[in-house]
Amino acid sequence: MTDRIVEIADTAAHLSLENHLLKIQLPDGRSSTLPVAELQCLILANPAATVTGALLAELAAAGGVAVICGRDRLPAAMQLPLNGNYVQSERFRAQADASLPLRKRLWQCVVKEKIRRQGALLRELHGDDFGLAKLSAAVNSGDPENLEGRAAVIYWKNLFCTPFLRDRESADNNLLLNYGYAILRAMAARACCAAGLHPTLGIHHHNRYDSCCLADDLMEPFRCVIDRKVAELNPENAAVGELTRPLRAELLRALLERRETRAGEEWRISDLLRSSAQQLAESFLSGEMKLNYR
Repeated sequence: MTDRIVEIADTAAHLSLENHLLKIQLPDGRSSTLPVAELQCLILANPAATVTGALLAELAAAGGVAVICGRDRLPAAMQLPLNGNYVQSERFRAQADASLPLRKRLWQCVVKEKIRRQGALLRELHGDDFGLAKLSAAVNSGDPENLEGRAAVIYWKNLFCTPFLRDRESADNNLLLNYGYAILRAMAARACCAAGLHPTLGIHHHNRYDSCCLADDLMEPFRCVIDRKVAELNPENAAVGELTRPLRAELLRALLERRETRAGEEWRISDLLRSSAQQLAESFLSGEMKLNYR
């Protein structure tokens, strides 16, 4: 199956449904089509773009996600499918009833993998993991020592060639990270829905104003995919005046084309997210730890 990401950003366009195909009609009369079933994420970043309800319904039925961006080109809203799995209600109940010890063990696994990947990226870029492999091995159930936070301080201090502060309002590499993470979050939310899970019910993240807490949990180990690309695009953390089309294209390409090895096989990021979401569902249903990143 092809998992495409389509962004409508630089020109107005009318998007409609035609024989199960997404039809993109440009103002100059040109048009193109692609199967809706191949689309994992539709990004609407041009305020003049229009889209039909029939297309959005078909996209949701196929398990795809629509992301609506504001004038700053950053995602502001997201449409998720309501029916992602034929045993959805059963899995919702199991997810909501998951015990605290199980959720703590799941979060331990997520944090260990996140820190391990952070250390691996630092070693790849700078020849040193700055102690993150050791921190990863020391994470306990529920991460009561907040090693995730300690690792983050080390990671952001050393990721780029110049000092960096993770500040979502800054017009530097933060702008690139914000965009990349938002698309990754949409992909994670889609994977949750496909596994019959509710993206709001997290294993660790819990915010009354956050509708995607589980997606936030699920995406944590995969943030490094975006971090690696940002370090490649802007290693000195120079000011970024605008989130240009080439920059957005590079970030999207990283999510689509990156391959990682698991159990001796090459996996796409979207497949890894789906596999992890399915393992979370199996953990909730069985009451046992099934999440495994190796």
